[in-house]
Amino acid sequence: MPTTDDPKLATPDDKAKRTADALPLPSTESQINLASALAMAGADNPTIALAEEAVRASLADQMQARALLFPTINSGFNFRLHDGNLLTSSGIMRDVNSESLYAGLGASARGTSTVAIPGVNIFAHLADAAFEPRLARLRVQSRSLDSTAIRNQILLAAIERYFDLANAEARLQAVHQSESELAEVVRVTEKFAKAGQGREPDALRALSESLLLHTEAQQIEEEASVASTELARLLASDPVTRLRADPEALSMISLVQESEPLDHLIQIALSSRPEVGAQATNIREAETRLRQERVRPLLPVISVGFSVGSFGGGSDLVGYRFDHFGGRMDFDAVAIWSLQNLGFGNKAVQNRVRSELNQSIAEQARIVDDIRNQVAAAHAQIAERQREVEVARRRLQSSQNGFRAELIRTKNLEGKPIEVLNSLNQLAAARQAFIQAVIGFNQAQFRLFVAIGQPPGAISP
Repeated sequence: MPTTDDPKLATPDDKAKRTADALPLPSTESQINLASALAMAGADNPTIALAEEAVRASLADQMQARALLFPTINSGFNFRLHDGNLLTSSGIMRDVNSESLYAGLGASARGTSTVAIPGVNIFAHLADAAFEPRLARLRVQSRSLDSTAIRNQILLAAIERYFDLANAEARLQAVHQSESELAEVVRVTEKFAKAGQGREPDALRALSESLLLHTEAQQIEEEASVASTELARLLASDPVTRLRADPEALSMISLVQESEPLDHLIQIALSSRPEVGAQATNIREAETRLRQERVRPLLPVISVGFSVGSFGGGSDLVGYRFDHFGGRMDFDAVAIWSLQNLGFGNKAVQNRVRSELNQSIAEQARIVDDIRNQVAAAHAQIAERQREVEVARRRLQSSQNGFRAELIRTKNLEGKPIEVLNSLNQLAAARQAFIQAVIGFNQAQFRLFVAIGQPPGAISP
């Protein structure tokens, strides 16, 4: 009979030792639970940070919109020197050498003309001054709700990846437990084969099963490594640090009772989801924009300027060159009504804004349909996962009892080793099924919880 010195027939413990020596281990490990994962994702995720910055940018736009009728203050001076011909108002050309200086509020004062750059200046379209503050406020509301929706989705993704990690680690631990139990079966079958009380093929079958289990363990270890990397990406943590899930993740979490009527949950979702609120705000913004464009031709662009300063100068025609400085004050008010392109330009803008309004209404209908489908799917998943957990629990208990009984019978030479191997395979599969059922139930609970508009960051499992 071959011995376990043959690398193809190595025991699970020997095989695991060689694999551990061959695979590079992460430099550090970090234990993490669901609450800490949510806290880290909410604090450091760049996608959430970008959404929050969009809110701050819209607040800055709101401040600017509110200040449209606030005056701009300009202070400066200008010096002008002219040498050569000038055309008088009567059409006479004169050779003039002149200079002037202005200093005070405003700048660019020339001759009898008003100060070109007023010291105190208001310039705005009254349609913008009337509507832009409301539009900016609506944009702030929309960006804030968008930021909340993005935060909820990122936190849900972090929850999903955390449970993926917990799933892989729990399954890996279950495989290791099955490997340990199989090692006992291998030992018993080898002992019986050597003593002539068992068949050598049974011992070879047991060793082969141990290699298959070890291969499965390697595959699950890879899944755990990938899950750790994905979770680290969402948490904006160092991917070199191997994350380890809290073993308590296998506890079932109940956030929403599956007995809750689906219609009631959908109504909660439609009244609570930030996506619905954000899109409703977008519709109000488009409606306000349309009213703005409708009244734009009726309201003027206004320009109000006030300047005060000291002005003086001279020329070769008056006997003094740089003198007669004194105070100067200018006040100008202008209102201009515009009809763009004979009104066709205004009509085109109104049509475009009306189309944007219709697009927003259609997008709202799409969002509502998506939310209904998300709630319905998550609700159905919870009921299905609940049934899977119950079936998997009964299957696991039955498999455990069957394996123990078959192992005792084999040790007492009352059963065949092939029978205990079959029982062990059933037990290993039952463990995997139970773990996946529990993790699937927890993930479905969180999906429904977020689908009805509840913030996952407020959960403290």
